[in-house]
Amino acid sequence: MNFRPTAGPDHDASRPYSRERRVRWELNLDRDGQFQALVDLADPTDKAARSGRMKLVPNAGRTVAIAPSLGADDVQYILGWCDEQTKPERVKAAHAAFIALCRRWKHEHPDNDAARAIIAFYDRGGADLVPKPDKWASKETVTIVVDGRPSTDSAALWQLWKTVVEERKSGGGDDVRRGLCLACGRVGALLNRMPQALPKALVPGADQEVALISANKAIHTYDFSEGLGTAPICVNCGGTAVANLQTILADPTHTFTYPRQRTRLAWWITHGGHSATIALLDANPAAISDYLDRVYTATPPRSLHEHQLCSIAVSGNVARLVVHDWIEQPLAEAEAAVQQWFADHEITHRWQDHRARFPMWLLLTCAGQWQPGVTGAQGRYIPLYDKAADRPDDLAQLLLHSALYGANLPSYVLAHVVRRIRTDGHVDEPRAALIRVALTRHPHTTVEAPMPGLDPAQHDPAYVSGRLFAVLEATQRAAFPREEQPNTTFFDRYFAGAVANPRIALVQGSQLWPAWIKKITSSAERERTPQGRNKRRAAAAALRTRITDLLALLNAEALPARITTEAQSLFIVGYHHQRADDLVRARTGRAPEIAVNEQDQPEQPLNAVTM
Repeated sequence: MNFRPTAGPDHDASRPYSRERRVRWELNLDRDGQFQALVDLADPTDKAARSGRMKLVPNAGRTVAIAPSLGADDVQYILGWCDEQTKPERVKAAHAAFIALCRRWKHEHPDNDAARAIIAFYDRGGADLVPKPDKWASKETVTIVVDGRPSTDSAALWQLWKTVVEERKSGGGDDVRRGLCLACGRVGALLNRMPQALPKALVPGADQEVALISANKAIHTYDFSEGLGTAPICVNCGGTAVANLQTILADPTHTFTYPRQRTRLAWWITHGGHSATIALLDANPAAISDYLDRVYTATPPRSLHEHQLCSIAVSGNVARLVVHDWIEQPLAEAEAAVQQWFADHEITHRWQDHRARFPMWLLLTCAGQWQPGVTGAQGRYIPLYDKAADRPDDLAQLLLHSALYGANLPSYVLAHVVRRIRTDGHVDEPRAALIRVALTRHPHTTVEAPMPGLDPAQHDPAYVSGRLFAVLEATQRAAFPREEQPNTTFFDRYFAGAVANPRIALVQGSQLWPAWIKKITSSAERERTPQGRNKRRAAAAALRTRITDLLALLNAEALPARITTEAQSLFIVGYHHQRADDLVRARTGRAPEIAVNEQDQPEQPLNAVTM
């Protein structure tokens, strides 16, 4: 995507300084300015129009100053009506300012039918002729229709509106400032205020429309000047900046926005470039694996040297824009960083033959609270929009920054995920992947980053302890038929404590596993066929060998007791690696000692998590 300078409108060069707004009322006049009707555009039966309909109207962003728009504005401006939430003196001044602007429209365009009709309407009493509906508010939007045609369809209206906005924002008349624009490098009329604001829906955390740059008071600037004296930008560049940023933030294919996360990250590529690699960060797991498998085995299809990846991470504070990140880097470097991100979190999959890589939304989702299913129902992660989800508010920003620029993740990310796993008693592929990348990109790591899959050469006590815990769990499961599984399993009883202090759980497991092996062996004698007996005996022997081998590795270092957060994460990864490797081998017939049942099935499709 390549955003080029425009004349400053949001949607159409013929309608500068405009915006889609929800319009509640339509004031209908005939061509002579006679009042016809005040039509309520709200439709209670239509969810999209319960409070009015979206229409493109003049908009230039205003704060405390009285600044009327042309053809469409609030009830207080067009009709002069004052409700309990507004001040009568201010409403009176706003209404007079709107009429004055309409008179200027008629004066500069005397042949315009809409301007003549509107002034005729006000000259014969205006708002006094309009009956008040039962329910209305001073800040609801009204649009004026003359002889069946919206006044905002008039080319003369937009011509005047562009002039009015630029006059207001640059001082106008003899007060206009001229100087060198920091954006385009040309000398021209400079803005005192930005001509438009961003819709609050595009900026997380904003309570109202957001100003791109604002200095309404002297205390807002470092030299105690008002306006944009310390940030010189010309009229054209100011309008272009706001319009282009709004276009970028509103484009779902070039933004990453997640409910209850405090930032919105938008990205684009210069010189008409595009990048399927960057877009992978918001794709589904299957598409990610398919694309990366092809990328790793193919020759780069194009030269990326002339392209730059630009990205901005923003949030809102009331009506102010907060820029968390603004980075520009060569596209080739950005794509390499994203590919490394996927490599740093890829993890062995229990139920698929390839390693799993995950989109940002799924890594973010799995950092929240897990709700187990009830009476056989599937479990789920609490959706992103839920306040009870327990996710760091800045997690999306941190993950995206790390993915795009290779940055480390703060240590509290790892601590948070470990805590959620211990609390929920739930480990799956996305969580194991998030643990792995958080450990690999830990700012002060003291342990060796784990491999994507089972690593027999990794002898770290915490990692080996996690593997041993998984084998002990599998041994208990193999000892009992599916219908006789204990109500409280070894995992249920010990996993949460074992993550932080493996010694207690492993000591208990060391005392229990011989009885489980004996139960497997005794059940072999009850098998009706020689094949069944041999399979059970082989399972008992294989499990005994694996447990004793892992215990031997631990005996050299002694069983670990209370361990650090990094070591806890290694325990979790070791547990997942062993469990996933066992299940993969069991499915392929290479590990008959592992019991595979519905308890091991994935609780939900990995590409169908509720956001």
